[in-house]
Amino acid sequence: MTTSRLILTIIAGAMALGLSAGGAQAASARASATIPIYDAPGGIRLPIGRLVRGEVVQLDRCTPRGVWCRVIHNGPPGWVLASYLIGSAAKMDATPGKSLINPLQDPLFLPGLKRP
Repeated sequence: MTTSRLILTIIAGAMALGLSAGGAQAASARASATIPIYDAPGGIRLPIGRLVRGEVVQLDRCTPRGVWCRVIHNGPPGWVLASYLIGSAAKMDATPGKSLINPLQDPLFLPGLKRP
């Protein structure tokens, strides 16, 4: 197989898997009510904006437990309580996964390490 044919095959495969540069899109969700937007997640904070009921937003990311999500919309970006967002698949995509193991303490990843 020639080099150019190999490159074309790799590009075609990447596009088929959705790995092309334009393939990644932000997850979207919809506000279930009029809710405040905060500058940071958690605690007592002053609102910096609001989402109106039915407004569609892009999810930038969510906290590890999925309680708060950072939204991007036509107003100031900020954090909202995730329970007011409709679109569980979008929240799952934006929530970082928690590792079930610590690779620095697992002999599978560090062969010389002994289990306690």
